[in-house]
Amino acid sequence: MTPTLVDITGLAALSLNIAGLVRTSDRSLRHSTGWASALWAANNLLMGAQSAAALSALSVGRQVSASNAQGRSAGTKLWSCLAFLLVTLVLGALTWNGITTVFSMAGSMLATYAMFYMRGVALRLAMIGVASLWMYNAWAYDSWWQMLGNTLNGVAAAYGAWRAAKTQTTV
Repeated sequence: MTPTLVDITGLAALSLNIAGLVRTSDRSLRHSTGWASALWAANNLLMGAQSAAALSALSVGRQVSASNAQGRSAGTKLWSCLAFLLVTLVLGALTWNGITTVFSMAGSMLATYAMFYMRGVALRLAMIGVASLWMYNAWAYDSWWQMLGNTLNGVAAAYGAWRAAKTQTTV
């Protein structure tokens, strides 16, 4: 595919991720990262990173489900979260590409747990871990967009955590 399309999808995904991570609203974070996941899936697919593309596509559904599960029963959250964790493992096995897949799966699983069960500062700190784990995929595929994206996402998540902590102490 054209490198321009890879660049456009990467820039758009990065913009949406950063916009969600710097906000203090968890709902806004889940919404914008869901759209970003769709673009990251396209970006990974264009680069030939099938495992990462499949896990990013799964993230879209996870974000919608996690948003809908907020305020629901503990059982609903648990079963939804477990279903996404299981599908993550299955997708990883079906698209196995060695150690790169392990890091992408771990990032996806951490994001799944965080989106269903974490809020505020903890959610944003978990997103730093997610960005760190996905950095291996970026490095393995020599994707400067994703390396830059993961670095900026980590910084944005740290800033968002700081803002969320500041909001919690002033309330």
